[in-house]
Amino acid sequence: MFVYHFRLRKGLTAAAAAAFTLLLALLLVLPGCQKQDAAPIPAGTDADRIAYLTGLGWTVEETPVETLDLLLPEKLKDDWANYAALQKEQSLPFADFAGQTVRRYTYTVTNYPGIEKGVQANLFVCGDQLIGGDIISLAENGFQTSLTFPEQKNT
Repeated sequence: MFVYHFRLRKGLTAAAAAAFTLLLALLLVLPGCQKQDAAPIPAGTDADRIAYLTGLGWTVEETPVETLDLLLPEKLKDDWANYAALQKEQSLPFADFAGQTVRRYTYTVTNYPGIEKGVQANLFVCGDQLIGGDIISLAENGFQTSLTFPEQKNT
């Protein structure tokens, strides 16, 4: 066992105390200035996931058409980086789970405005937490968009 003994001069002790007080004050003040992350969205069960989608305005079939486990790359590049950006716009923490195994649940959407068939909702879940999602069209001129329900235009 090693014991170190330090002796500080009175002026140095006062400076150290002042620095410690300033550091403590910054630690107390800064968290209030930082962006607070949203509470995790529970998605551990089909009921949780369907309730989430329903809350956004979507009507989906109760059973997923596909459930797939994916190992996300350590670094999200190219298409994965674009997907992570889409998730960030939705305040979903997809990028925080790079390098981890996640599960993707795919549900058939039955109420996409103007499109009767071929629209699906993908939800990415890690553990019991929703980390990402999108709406896709499987049609020839398909699309991929956020989970936000589209506004209908009055004609």
